[in-house]
Amino acid sequence: MKRFSLLAAIALLCAFIANSAMAITAGEILTKTKAAEAGLKDMKTEMVITSADKGNVADMGDGYSDILKLQKAVISYKGPDKFRMDGFAQGIKASFIQNGYKKLVLASMVRKTEDLKNKPGKRFDSLDFGFLSSRLWMDNTVTVVSTDKQGIVLLKLVPKAPDVGKRHDKVWLNPKNLQVIKREKYRGSGEMRVRYTYTDFQNLTAKLPIATTSTMYNNSGEKLGTVTYKNLQRNVGLVDSLFSLTQR
Repeated sequence: MKRFSLLAAIALLCAFIANSAMAITAGEILTKTKAAEAGLKDMKTEMVITSADKGNVADMGDGYSDILKLQKAVISYKGPDKFRMDGFAQGIKASFIQNGYKKLVLASMVRKTEDLKNKPGKRFDSLDFGFLSSRLWMDNTVTVVSTDKQGIVLLKLVPKAPDVGKRHDKVWLNPKNLQVIKREKYRGSGEMRVRYTYTDFQNLTAKLPIATTSTMYNNSGEKLGTVTYKNLQRNVGLVDSLFSLTQR
């Protein structure tokens, strides 16, 4: 009996060591992401938004309501931190530009700029548009929480900003191909704000996928809307002036 117990203990120890050796770290995912995104300079795509319930969108706050109030839009991205959306909301043309930590909103008679350096809840990042980027590690402390039997990794992202409270993101991804499967965003109170599920992947580079369908849900599980991309273009030569905050 003692011999059996000793052999069992050794087997368990070996299994633990093997699993530990196979476990991927946040640093290793970052290294893989940097290599995958190296060939991506910019991206442009047409976005169509189907909102399930306008009432569910109303209390989502800046950022998400900006996206979901649009019926359709053109999305432009230039690495590492420039985003632009040009579309129509209730028949009015609107543009949302984020350049680094600065944001500009242009709509009809509205021109509003805002510094989002310490407002991570209002900022866009690559996950809002369906892909992983190394910039996420610059703006967040990223840790691996767990890895399931299928190899899917759960990451926790905590913003590097003061007074974030319990604000964080949970991100599920496949580290083999860098497909982001699901994301949950949590408010400073600890309450879940929004959940994304990602499907229908295309490649931005040979090893960097983007989800061309994203569905969002609120903390009650109610569907907020579905975002789909078409006519995805990579490395089209977007100029910096497209993301300028001085335009009108």
